[in-house]
Amino acid sequence: GIRARTSTRAVARRTSLHAGSAMQYFTPQEMAGGVRYGSGCKVGNWNENAVVDEIRSMEYVAKKNAGTLRVDAYNRRMATAMAPVTLTPPRADGGVNFGDVVMLANINAGAALAVDVQDADPRSGEASCAVSASTHPAPVARNTFSFEKYTPRASAFLTQTWDDESVRYGQKVRVVLNASAGGLGGESKLYLRSFAVSTTRAAKLSRKCEVAASTGAASYECVFEVLTPDPAKRLVSEGVPLMAGAPVVLKHCQTNQCLAVPGFSFPNDFGHEFEVCGHTFVSAGNAYVMRGLATGKPTSMTTKAPGDVNTFVVVLGEAR
Repeated sequence: GIRARTSTRAVARRTSLHAGSAMQYFTPQEMAGGVRYGSGCKVGNWNENAVVDEIRSMEYVAKKNAGTLRVDAYNRRMATAMAPVTLTPPRADGGVNFGDVVMLANINAGAALAVDVQDADPRSGEASCAVSASTHPAPVARNTFSFEKYTPRASAFLTQTWDDESVRYGQKVRVVLNASAGGLGGESKLYLRSFAVSTTRAAKLSRKCEVAASTGAASYECVFEVLTPDPAKRLVSEGVPLMAGAPVVLKHCQTNQCLAVPGFSFPNDFGHEFEVCGHTFVSAGNAYVMRGLATGKPTSMTTKAPGDVNTFVVVLGEAR
């Protein structure tokens, strides 16, 4: 009778649901705007609703056993990004060397640079992901970095280089994300990279130079220069080893803009974090100009110091 025909349609419907490329969890009556019937009400397509519920439960159990639920992917992502990391302990001289695992903390925001590997650029051919500043105090995979030595081309004979492993003021370096945080496109290393402002490249909130983590190690867009915040001391400080906890400015070599955390916050999967961009923020005061005039230096030769939003400190681990 009616129940037999309904059961037959339900079985056929179940077969079509399994055969289709995408599961459809709504019966024709529901898609037409009708109400949903429960199995306790022997009216309409009650048996078809029961079959669809059964299929939903079966798929959920299968995904749960296979670990393919969205919550499983989220937990794996957090476990990788927030895995604890041990920072390199300070040495007797207090200096920072290439390969040391460090944190880069911004003075103005009180936050450390961090990378979200899963927040990748969706555009084709763009192997880069988002960089932000996190207030998470503990060193984890996503907020720990190391410095890598930059070797200039043979034609760049004016670029100063040193043979030892100490990071020095005036030296050009690459900033590498901790490998345990993951990679993109089969590459295990991600480098801090900044781009000039264009119609397709700009920081989302400040509209300054975009900063991302990218696999393009060979690009000059991944090269930064380590400088002291005071422009008047940059000449005399060139070649001086960088000390842990000392203020430092990272100037992007291609755009000539300093790394900055201007204070624009936004929500993401890790909470509220700050935007990181490339721009040299200077004060509107005339302190440096007046100091230069007092010593006979023309205004055109006076460089203003970058603000606290551009100033970072290199954080090492605890002494053993």
